[in-house]
Amino acid sequence: MFTYNPWLGCHKISLGCINCYVFSFDNANHDSNKIFLNKNFDILVKKDRKGHYIIKGGQDVIVCQKSDFLLEEADLWRYDLYKMIKERKDLHFILLTKRIERAESTLPADWDNGYPNVTFTVSCEDQDSFDKRIPYLLDLKACSKSIMLAPLLGEIDITKLIKDNKEIEYINCGGENYSGARPIYYEHIKKVSEDTLKLGIPFYFFDTGAYLIKDNKKYFIPIDKRYTQAFLANLSHT
Repeated sequence: MFTYNPWLGCHKISLGCINCYVFSFDNANHDSNKIFLNKNFDILVKKDRKGHYIIKGGQDVIVCQKSDFLLEEADLWRYDLYKMIKERKDLHFILLTKRIERAESTLPADWDNGYPNVTFTVSCEDQDSFDKRIPYLLDLKACSKSIMLAPLLGEIDITKLIKDNKEIEYINCGGENYSGARPIYYEHIKKVSEDTLKLGIPFYFFDTGAYLIKDNKKYFIPIDKRYTQAFLANLSHT
């Protein structure tokens, strides 16, 4: 999977941002108040000498994996990004955000019911953030919508808002992996797994994080086993 980050920077807007993984990636050199374009911002539409796109089609492109797609400071470049997304119909774009309330006001004029190659993915970490953000996602006109519960910091009852809603294509869930990582509770993951199964929504528990609490016992999961242990938990389903 090719990861494309058109701008960097993060403002702490919720509990999920307090221990942001971006700081572990960028180390002490990260400046959370500086928003800037990556030097390869337009690589999606660049071509080689034969006229072929450098980035081959058929891939998922995660936009702003190290930032937030709907940062207000990045509105200056949003038109250009949507223009590239529209051109590259052969790629599937996943737009990550905690600021979903800004989505409707920042959509391109020809959005209509959404671009077929775009999935809006909203990140939530607890019941409060879920209750505040997901209604905006449900009301948004988009061809594809998903939810990222990562890092999962508390129990979430998704059925409070999602009942027979078929617009949510899948829900992902994971823990924290970096310095000062907060634990994830097995019981909380299991509840979401059971609720999504009843609702017919695919669920993927992809990462235990550094610390997993199960039956009131705290386990440290070595970094090379966090994905495999999540898989072996048998909580994911399609």
